[in-house]
Amino acid sequence: MGLRIPRFHPLSDMPLFETQRALRGHNFYPGAPVLRSLAPRDPRRKPEASPCIVYHSPWGHLVVTEINPENLNGYGWTCRSSDPGGAEWGDLGYMGAFERRRGRPWEFWERDLFSDDANAAAAVARILQRYSQPVRRDTRQNPEHKHTPAAPTTRPASTPVARVPRASRGVMSRR
Repeated sequence: MGLRIPRFHPLSDMPLFETQRALRGHNFYPGAPVLRSLAPRDPRRKPEASPCIVYHSPWGHLVVTEINPENLNGYGWTCRSSDPGGAEWGDLGYMGAFERRRGRPWEFWERDLFSDDANAAAAVARILQRYSQPVRRDTRQNPEHKHTPAAPTTRPASTPVARVPRASRGVMSRR
């Protein structure tokens, strides 16, 4: 086996440790140029002008528009899979908590390597479009029933909006 070289934080000598790298198959954090572009700015950029990183898991989606280089706290948009109408912008907390999160096998946060969204607003629109697709139903039983889902909305938040779900006890045990 070759020597494993740790990736370093773009503005310091602090290594970025990744605990799920082998399972994920890719780096959780993007390269240093992207991390530098996500440094917080005052005033905060609008979603239409913000570069972003998109993460997804069985629990939902994160669109990260800022990562503080000193403490790796993130800011962005979060959408739970179970409640897309409750999606909101706010502080995401320590990004390392999302990197380490693992429930049942293969339930962890992954960076969307294939998104080509021009900005955070485009990423949010793409994700919300997934939830606005009509539900397929068997129309042979009731052909007159048409399902039109309500459009999800987002609302600003003043408190942290993303919490890493806790795994239930015994989930990590081997049988």
